[in-house]
Amino acid sequence: MIFPLSRFIQRLKDKFQLYKPEADGVQFTNAKNTSKTCHHCQHINEDLDVKEREWMCPKCGKILDRDVNAAINILNRWCDGDSLVQT
Repeated sequence: MIFPLSRFIQRLKDKFQLYKPEADGVQFTNAKNTSKTCHHCQHINEDLDVKEREWMCPKCGKILDRDVNAAINILNRWCDGDSLVQT
């Protein structure tokens, strides 16, 4: 089987990125939709464009900064025990 070099390099990067933090006791959470999910009411805004840095939640009306909102959601998921890697 021929294994493309780019795929091999990507797999090495993936392994290194997971191994090193695991050795240091770092835990990961699933970051999917963290910038699209309102941290106030948990509504997922599927219509949000990548270029929009601030948005208003259509459900609760809260104005959210995309990066700050994602950080809050990641922290909340981690606090709720949503860890992908436990060491």
